[in-house]
Amino acid sequence: MKRFTVLLIVCFGTLLLSVQASASVEIKTWHTSQGSKVMYVHSPELPMLDIEVAFDAGSARDGEKWGLASMTSALIGTQTPNLSEKQISRKTNELGAKINGGVDRDMANFSLRTLTRESIFKPALELFRESLTQSVFNPEIFNRERQRLLVALKQQQMDPSEIARNEFWKQLYGNHPYAHPVSGSIETVKALKLEDLQDFYKRYIVAANATISIVGDVSLKEAKEISENLMKSLPKGQKPAALPEPENLKTAQRSVIKFDSSQTYFRQGQIGVERGDPDYYALFLGNHLLGGSGFGSLLMEEVREKRGLVYSVGSGFAPMRVAGPWLSYLSTKNQSANEAEKVVVDTLKAFMKSIDDKHFQAIKDNLIGGFPLRIDSNAKIVGYISMIGFYDLPLDYLDQFPKIIESLSKEDVLKAWKKHIHPDKMVTVMVGNPA
Repeated sequence: MKRFTVLLIVCFGTLLLSVQASASVEIKTWHTSQGSKVMYVHSPELPMLDIEVAFDAGSARDGEKWGLASMTSALIGTQTPNLSEKQISRKTNELGAKINGGVDRDMANFSLRTLTRESIFKPALELFRESLTQSVFNPEIFNRERQRLLVALKQQQMDPSEIARNEFWKQLYGNHPYAHPVSGSIETVKALKLEDLQDFYKRYIVAANATISIVGDVSLKEAKEISENLMKSLPKGQKPAALPEPENLKTAQRSVIKFDSSQTYFRQGQIGVERGDPDYYALFLGNHLLGGSGFGSLLMEEVREKRGLVYSVGSGFAPMRVAGPWLSYLSTKNQSANEAEKVVVDTLKAFMKSIDDKHFQAIKDNLIGGFPLRIDSNAKIVGYISMIGFYDLPLDYLDQFPKIIESLSKEDVLKAWKKHIHPDKMVTVMVGNPA
């Protein structure tokens, strides 16, 4: 028993050291001959490779054709001049690789995960390159995927949570490119044509508009060869114009949408900060205390634990290319919706006046102590370095984040919140039948 205890202590110590070591991520960066930015982290612990390619091709680039970026991303990789949809699917399964794609308001991203065994590695890379850079937009696939999206959009019309989310963005951003839903609307998706997708692909899926992130068991030389090879089939192109800055609210806005539901869905917030804003650290730390840490947050304590009004409540910042939102959110019984809103507002105002020393230190310790777990896998690291590259953040961002959090005082947090957050100028959305 004594030997087992000693062995357990040694193993735990080794694990702790490995987690602490993983908290430091060494990022190397360069540009390909085609102008693509590359982010690379050598991670030889596992025979795996993770690649993510991000383009400034999110729904903010839709123009009036809402859903265009989403539909284009859905069709990229479904067919090439040499491979049908079934052949691409079969080859992916045979190689045991994972190829995925996604889109949000800022970016369209495409990823590959594969083993670095040579018999798998090279065919998987070639399949990823071909499906990403040589996509063919088949009319049959286009019609099928559009119908599938239309069904999803119709279902969203019956989901009060989705209605609340879309209404919040609409009210907050007005005529800004962030205002409309990423997937578009039924009317705009019905109006999309195959030529629209082809034009979007040619305009935005270009080398100069790409950020390539590579994490895994490949050398620096191999990473440079991989990045050059990935982009060789794409035209160089150019980056799109900068997005306009959103306008801050001058007065409070309120929208109540009647919906036949036993619950009322609540969203309240305002425009926050862009990715890279120096105040984000203090805002993030403060939000973790207010509503971003689950059962350790003030909102959970006040709205759920003390009053039993909700099952879940929270808040968060979403910094993006230009200023993204800060919002608080919950759902509750119709008859308690107004009470829950009042508690959220009162909790926010009280938080912005003073912060309890003990609670503040506990939240800081939680964030700093848990930070290594945020980067404890290649998949997490590739996501972070893709964000760092796409938003032009400092290369030591991951190393500096916990250090800056540790250095912040209560006064720093309150100063940042009073500068950026204005409780009297919020967008409030309720969907349901609030009493």
